[in-house]
Amino acid sequence: MMKRSFTRALGIMVLTVLSVIAVHRKAEAIPAFARQTAQPCSACHIGAFGPQLTPFGIAFKMSGYTLAAPDTPWPFVPLSMMVWQSFTNTASPVQNIVAPTYARDNNYNLDQVSFFLAGRITDNAGGMVQITTTDKASSTALDNSDIRLTKLFQIEGNDVRGGLSLNNAPTVQDPYNTLYQYNYPYVFSDLAPTPTIAPFAISDMAANTIGLTNYWWINQTWYLDVGGYKSLRTTWLNALGEGNSIGFIDGIAPYVRLAWQKLWGNNFLELGGVFFYAEAATTDGFGPGGINDFTDYGIDANYQYTLGDHTFAVATNFIQQSADLRGAYDAGAAGKASNFLSQYRIAADYYYQNTYGFTIAYNDTWGSRDSILYAAAPIVGSASGTPNYKALTFELDWVPFGKSAATGWDFEKNIKVGLQYTHYLEFNGGTKNFDGFGHNASGMDTLYLFLWLIF
Repeated sequence: MMKRSFTRALGIMVLTVLSVIAVHRKAEAIPAFARQTAQPCSACHIGAFGPQLTPFGIAFKMSGYTLAAPDTPWPFVPLSMMVWQSFTNTASPVQNIVAPTYARDNNYNLDQVSFFLAGRITDNAGGMVQITTTDKASSTALDNSDIRLTKLFQIEGNDVRGGLSLNNAPTVQDPYNTLYQYNYPYVFSDLAPTPTIAPFAISDMAANTIGLTNYWWINQTWYLDVGGYKSLRTTWLNALGEGNSIGFIDGIAPYVRLAWQKLWGNNFLELGGVFFYAEAATTDGFGPGGINDFTDYGIDANYQYTLGDHTFAVATNFIQQSADLRGAYDAGAAGKASNFLSQYRIAADYYYQNTYGFTIAYNDTWGSRDSILYAAAPIVGSASGTPNYKALTFELDWVPFGKSAATGWDFEKNIKVGLQYTHYLEFNGGTKNFDGFGHNASGMDTLYLFLWLIF
């Protein structure tokens, strides 16, 4: 759903891994993880569909995607395909402002087509590589990718799993899927207006970096992941169709993740925190240009409860960014040299028989006033010069398959049909005439019907 890309070093390593996966027929793509483990989609995912992970799904990701059943009746095929299409209606007919080649309202869109190559390579190596093409942008690029080496140790009676993750986006490797590459909403319209905010470095550095992190999982309780990220050069960004909105990392950007989890009875709880720091040059780091510093730190929590046919889940996170924008300020691209941005998200889910689902979510984002960074403009601008917005989202889902191994359709193919409605309490710093051009926050309310197929 988000395009991802690699540097030359990562490209060479990926090609090597892909050649290995092509030889090892037990390496699986996303639905084929079910064939690899002889488990249906519901074993790993809440609602029998991604990306929310159950405790078993967390362990599978921690193991480097290497867990496998000794025998399965299903053939191992290392490729999968995902198709995602939708219909979008907005309260005000403004979709052509966001997507000029589309009608003003009531648009059908082929949002995304993705191909996956993923799964177990050896007992201690596995990975997931996704390539995505989008209809709106008419582009194809590397998407979420995570390649791992891992081993289970016994240290003074403690189970300790250690590993390395080579990936292309901070938090894409996170096993709890509560952070910024996988937080709710998992799907959203590319055609509807969305609030304009200065990006968080930890999420904007996806698609344009290579990262290597070292993780440790102790007694299936404590999780520590430490590493760093390096920007792609412009040549690679152009070749892979990627962009960069906040600049190019000067040196290495450190990443630290710490989490605690507990499973008891029908309950699961995870509490965690994350830190990311990047010095970003306004050029690709090989010429003159200003430097902007971004410090991101956040906390998150994930609770799940299952009782028979009923599953309840709550995921929440808060992130704070302190930005020293002296480079942007000197260049006239920001009205002040220091800015902050904060965001709070929470989403609660209920699923019956992992088939019928309901989600309610709340998002609150606020930040510094800056009339240059958040200038007035139709729909995408702010008359108040602030990025503040508040939104409530409601979603109904139907997932008919993915609960058993009875048939090929139910085991190795899956469909999700969803109806999502987003209501904006505040948009781009205002409720009435938020952009200075007569648009109201409620006019950005969006009804989104989607069909998500993976096989």
